[in-house]
Amino acid sequence: MTLQLTTPYSIRIGIVGAGTMGSGIALVALLADMQVTLYDVSPQVLDRAREYIATHLTRKNKQSNSANLLLTNRLEDFSGSGIVIEAIPENLELKQGLFRQLDTICPPPAILATNTSTLSVTAIAAATEHPQRVAGMHFFNPAPVMPLIEVVHGAQTAPETTRTLLTLTEKLNKTPVTVGDTPGFIVNRVARPFYGEALRILGEGVASHEQIDLLVRKGAGFRMGPFQLMDLIGIDVNLSATQSMYEQTFGEPRYRPHPIQTRMVQQNALGRKTRRGFYRYDIEPDVEPKPPQPRKSNGTVLLGHGSWSPGLEEIVRSAGYSVQSATSTSISTPAIGIALSGIKDGMMNQLIELDRIIPEDAPLLCQCADVTLSEAATWIERPERLVGFDGLFFKGGQAVSLIANPSPNPNILSVVEEFMIGLGRIPLWIEDSPGLILPRIICMLSNEAAFAVQEGVAEGEQIDLAMRLGANYPHGPLAWAKELGYAHVVAVLDHLRNEFGEDRYRSAYLLRRWARL
Repeated sequence: MTLQLTTPYSIRIGIVGAGTMGSGIALVALLADMQVTLYDVSPQVLDRAREYIATHLTRKNKQSNSANLLLTNRLEDFSGSGIVIEAIPENLELKQGLFRQLDTICPPPAILATNTSTLSVTAIAAATEHPQRVAGMHFFNPAPVMPLIEVVHGAQTAPETTRTLLTLTEKLNKTPVTVGDTPGFIVNRVARPFYGEALRILGEGVASHEQIDLLVRKGAGFRMGPFQLMDLIGIDVNLSATQSMYEQTFGEPRYRPHPIQTRMVQQNALGRKTRRGFYRYDIEPDVEPKPPQPRKSNGTVLLGHGSWSPGLEEIVRSAGYSVQSATSTSISTPAIGIALSGIKDGMMNQLIELDRIIPEDAPLLCQCADVTLSEAATWIERPERLVGFDGLFFKGGQAVSLIANPSPNPNILSVVEEFMIGLGRIPLWIEDSPGLILPRIICMLSNEAAFAVQEGVAEGEQIDLAMRLGANYPHGPLAWAKELGYAHVVAVLDHLRNEFGEDRYRSAYLLRRWARL
């Protein structure tokens, strides 16, 4: 039943659904010099697809390829197609009904592929008499731009079917990853914490959605923050994907939907498509703050030992500060003290010692990725000068989370803010919370990727590739975990689980094993 794709015109590609995704897939195939049949029940949708495709073919100087496109509202016109790709709404009964029809119209060896992002390929294939020729071929929006395609093999998908779709993917000038038929596949599954933790942080009153987005972009290098991305995708679409994951995994707490999304959908605030979501699109956006230029300073920074703020010492030295160890026998009068230990006893001892030796009017900073500021404040005699910060993501970022004590010394806060600006960072004051923002989101992403490897969804390299190409992540989540240190990731997750008391934050066994090794 294998289809040999020896020449560009060896098969005709059929596409069901001429909406945004379907017309985008059609454009991709036409740009690859293939023949395409594009179906939709709506003449208006077909007209819009025709105009969209013609415009983009012209831009690519391939307007002659319009002759390879057949627009139709008759499913029977797929009878000559070697591969049919379904791109209709995410409704299992609707898809099963379509595949039941296509099973008759397009006899073997034609391949039937679904572009579903969250539904079971196996369940869709079950509606046919030939489930071995049904597989997933998940494109990402916008299809002409995004380089990744997830090729999903269902329970009964034949190896020949998967190989043919992998070959087709390469001929479409896309990068394939092969994945088993599990809820969300790779990208939609591993990406859940990106949205879920951001929504929980917002719901807990830790930070505004603007602050979270700014930290994610300027602190971790993402192109868009989670709330900007939800607005772009459609808050209703994102909620539907989360609900599907939650239901298919029988209530796995890592995928629990958040009430904020439900309320947004109820008021039709769906994002860009309704001109209102987490942001307003009918008014001029606020001017985004630019990272300050680092400036030369002087004074002494008293630095504790620890691995929870990699690169901090070099950054502080490059800004002109003299750096001394908290255990030094001859200490200059310090401008600021910083505790960096990630071991509770070590952190406590560092803070107690620094609180004892630095002047009363000098700030005392404490990395808070795995300890809350409220707990750290109980260890010292002068907590009003204690300020928490995110050291784990300090090195590569242009923004930094800062946490003030509930009864702070205002002068201390000003000194810390100027210190961070002098180091070239945008200071963002947030509320005290377990895991802060970036450690919480990134470590949960890494944990989800580790669970996917542990459960045999895909190899680690494939998962990292999929997240970089399919979700535009600056790093693969597993590569990120390795860079941060597996032990640090596990420590953040344990901290979250201890503070919240939720199974949602349990770490994958595989991640713990990597940490031990």
